[in-house]
Amino acid sequence: MIKKYENFANELNDKIKSDDEFYYELLITVIKNPKRYTGIFRVSNARTKLIQNVTQSREIKFGDFMEDIITWYIAEMGYDNIDKKISDDLEADQLFSKGNRIYLIEQKIRDDHDSTKKRGQYDNFCKKYSALRKIYPECVITAVMWFIDDGLKKNKKYYIERASSESLNGINIHIMYGKELFTEVFERSDVWEELCNHLARNKNERSDEILTVPDFRTSPEIKKALQRLKEEHTALYKKLFCSKPEYLQLRAELFE
Repeated sequence: MIKKYENFANELNDKIKSDDEFYYELLITVIKNPKRYTGIFRVSNARTKLIQNVTQSREIKFGDFMEDIITWYIAEMGYDNIDKKISDDLEADQLFSKGNRIYLIEQKIRDDHDSTKKRGQYDNFCKKYSALRKIYPECVITAVMWFIDDGLKKNKKYYIERASSESLNGINIHIMYGKELFTEVFERSDVWEELCNHLARNKNERSDEILTVPDFRTSPEIKKALQRLKEEHTALYKKLFCSKPEYLQLRAELFE
């Protein structure tokens, strides 16, 4: 075992938990956008919408965790991690080297983007590749768009066609899913197996987990967030207690 499961689970739990900053930002979002949470044209109530916010936040944080843990595994496999900030406006998900070769990996949880996002994502990746060629002119660059979940391949044909056309311009980009990165680039299927086993075990341990949000009327987390809002964003705090219909409804659903 490369990384003990207990350490893996603790790092994952620390990453995805909702902290004071999350509740503060959530409160700001609610007050700035009351109609997203109330109104006759929303079938769910405000509390249900808040659970959706918590779920989305956890998914984003899980993606961040996967970047962190893959970076850690890359180092453990004997590669040298490089500063991921390529330029002021370009940052790699994974960037590392071994010998005279630079590895650039665009890492995403799953391939399920719509048409606009998939084009933008691919174009941005090409910009990172081109920038690295200028920074490391003497190095060979291996570039991989890697989707961790190999159960979703919505745009695989599009990405492969784009990668094939780029090869005519001397840009060699690989499209990989799931274990392919570890079998074809790292030649370490054991690392992929350990990662999957850890994630499966953690998923099983969460099988009875039910997401909730704090009670806005009594929660110490929300009380703390309200106090901070009062001190740092007085105008926004006052807006919460104004007499506009949307805020009356918001308070009725969440605070009363």
